[in-house]
Amino acid sequence: MVADNATFHRGGRIQEIIESAGCQLKYLPSYSPELNKIERCWSWLKSQIRQQLIQFDCIRDAMEYVLRLAS
Repeated sequence: MVADNATFHRGGRIQEIIESAGCQLKYLPSYSPELNKIERCWSWLKSQIRQQLIQFDCIRDAMEYVLRLAS
């Protein structure tokens, strides 16, 4: 069983239950957004949208504008 590092995965009886079923519990490494290229893309995209919000009446218009620029 592979689990992330959510606190509810680390406590309680989860490991005991998994091991009693004959399985092993392995945890993913800590979250590192700098290692995930898509996180940088989303960060840039959200930043651009925030900057455009002052020029548009709604977030959808700002999003569409930024997405047109990015494509």
